[in-house]
Amino acid sequence: MKTKNTTIALPNNSRNVKHAMINFLFLAFAALILGSCSKNDDNDIDFDKIIDGEELKLNIKVNRIEAKQAYTVDAETGGEVNGEEGTILYFPANSFLDQNGDPVTGDVDIELVEIYNKAKMLLTKMPTNGRRPNGDVETLVSGGEFFVNATQDGQQLQLANAFQLFAPAEEFDDEMRIFNGQNKDCDGNDVECDVVWEEDEQGGLEPMQREGPDGTGVTGYGGFLSNFGWTNIDRWYSDPRPKTVLYVDPPAGYDNTNSNVYISYDGEPTALALLDIYNTETGLFSEHYGLIPIGLEVHIIFVSVQDGQYVYAIQGATVEENHIEVIGATSTGTEAELVALINALP
Repeated sequence: MKTKNTTIALPNNSRNVKHAMINFLFLAFAALILGSCSKNDDNDIDFDKIIDGEELKLNIKVNRIEAKQAYTVDAETGGEVNGEEGTILYFPANSFLDQNGDPVTGDVDIELVEIYNKAKMLLTKMPTNGRRPNGDVETLVSGGEFFVNATQDGQQLQLANAFQLFAPAEEFDDEMRIFNGQNKDCDGNDVECDVVWEEDEQGGLEPMQREGPDGTGVTGYGGFLSNFGWTNIDRWYSDPRPKTVLYVDPPAGYDNTNSNVYISYDGEPTALALLDIYNTETGLFSEHYGLIPIGLEVHIIFVSVQDGQYVYAIQGATVEENHIEVIGATSTGTEAELVALINALP
């Protein structure tokens, strides 16, 4: 029998923008459902389950929106954008075209999201799942995930030429490559789009040094991007040991509609894979192709959102053949508490 130990964290009395946005979206969704259902319908909807799943989705959406930084550059002269976490974008002169293919003049609005750690990856549901050319989905180690877009007066712009991205890094790893976020069912310029990373065969990286905000030199990766949307600097995770499938058994009542399950690779600060396969017959989460190394030390992270609080479990494990990890006790807490726990993982 599964047990559930719940720790209740008292909510903060202050109401921030995120909570207001989530509450608004949540209430709008609930009103839509209630307005379209009859009380006498024999196929009554399980409102708790639907609300739980929608609240998780809304939190992910809001976290992505809140992560966006806004900047302005002059279209004719070009310019630089300096992100809050050290990312630098450089747009040459006359880099932007309108939807008719004509050069743009005047101010252009630039959006930037930068993700450099597992906690932010989890909160925004931007894991390091990469797709090989043969279709296999494997884990990547990230040097930074980025969303970049440009608009003018709310209208989507196109690129006339590539722009340069600089991502800070303590050391240069020559196995890192540029990956693009792909989803055939979603507009690539939409920050809310879930993606799988695919290697950009045309994109290259080189070591670069730039001047940081305090005037000191900063080393990192430099590369040119020819598209807006999601981009990732990555290398494939490599381990020579035999591989297996890892399964996760979530707490009772949870499935892929109201929770997510991640694998945090110990010793890799930016390797966080999403278990994106769910078997409705077995009730187990898993990854795609049995590519988890046997003997690998990991932490399994189960997460959902209920009543404005995160419901989560973080369990350390050493992967065994045909490993099944059962999520036992869960905790309930704030986003800040969950972030602190993830940032403390090995």
